[in-house]
Amino acid sequence: MVIGLSAVILAACGGNIPDTTDWKLANFKYINQDNEQVSLEDLKGEVTVANLVFTNCTTVCPPMTANMARLQRMADEEQLDVQFLSFSVDPEVDSPEVLKEFGDNFEADYTSWDFLTGYTQEEIEAFGMDNFKTIVAKPKNGGEVVHGTSFYLIDQEGTIIKSYDGLDVPYEEILEHVEILLSQ
Repeated sequence: MVIGLSAVILAACGGNIPDTTDWKLANFKYINQDNEQVSLEDLKGEVTVANLVFTNCTTVCPPMTANMARLQRMADEEQLDVQFLSFSVDPEVDSPEVLKEFGDNFEADYTSWDFLTGYTQEEIEAFGMDNFKTIVAKPKNGGEVVHGTSFYLIDQEGTIIKSYDGLDVPYEEILEHVEILLSQ
């Protein structure tokens, strides 16, 4: 009886995030669209939503970035303190200036959204697999970079808690999970 009541009370107070991943994000120091360094240390204490994109993508990246921009606006409307990160998977093309222009096209609010570059293609391919458990591969003979289309929720300690579909986005679910993390 006491255990059952405790479970109901915990669920009513926000509960837990189901199906968590618990992947530790590796330390990094990259540069953003303003040529400023952004590191894992900068994220500590913040709840973050991240994804992988590139600016000359003609398929999934524009809708994913539009979806991230919508999520950012929704979080702002609900006054949720959440950061957003978009890692370029084509760093040889995506300079800070190119990323800034790309973000501008989606009306990104750079006070809480960084578009990252400043690493080699090999580094981002390894970083994607090691951290987000997704492929990042630039074909040697040209063509678009192959990469995952998920959004990743990262907690205040730098742990990737959960992944979500970045094309058919469960906005309310993500925001609910952000609120749970913020209340902890």
